[in-house]
Amino acid sequence: MGARQYTNREWKLLSWWLATYHPQAEISMQVRLGPTKPLEGITNPSAADLAMARVRNRWADAVFVENGLPYIVEACMQPDPGIFSQLIHYARKFRADPFFSKYANQPLGLIALVYSDDPSVAIEAPWYGINWVVYQPNLQGFLPPQLLGTPLDTGDYVLPWDWPTRLKSLLNPGSFASSS
Repeated sequence: MGARQYTNREWKLLSWWLATYHPQAEISMQVRLGPTKPLEGITNPSAADLAMARVRNRWADAVFVENGLPYIVEACMQPDPGIFSQLIHYARKFRADPFFSKYANQPLGLIALVYSDDPSVAIEAPWYGINWVVYQPNLQGFLPPQLLGTPLDTGDYVLPWDWPTRLKSLLNPGSFASSS
């Protein structure tokens, strides 16, 4: 049960943020992403069978479409650098998902929504093409937000010349050559 201690708080944080900043967006929460592996032994699957098979897919906290552009949001109370790999993984799954094929040629926005800020993690967000959003509403029953970690000197962080072409091609199809 310990791994889910923040789930309700994250949902509240995410819901409030979406309602406050994206009230006109088409919003889906707990979205299963990726191509669905067919169920074994079923030759003519019904819509219910396909929906049941989709339950095995990984899910993102939210996907919303605003002004015709899709966004994937991952919310967390305490920032963790793993949020970047989660969002990149979800972006790859999103691009392969037949349910979202109409957005295949649209840029994809990735958003890390956090309650407590950590500048040492936040500094990496632009490297991955992720929008780092610190949202700290007055949520009844929540502990006050904390500042975790310490800011890093940005001068010491020089990325390789080819960083990250694959991520850019995933987020903005057609605008960059994809690498293998």
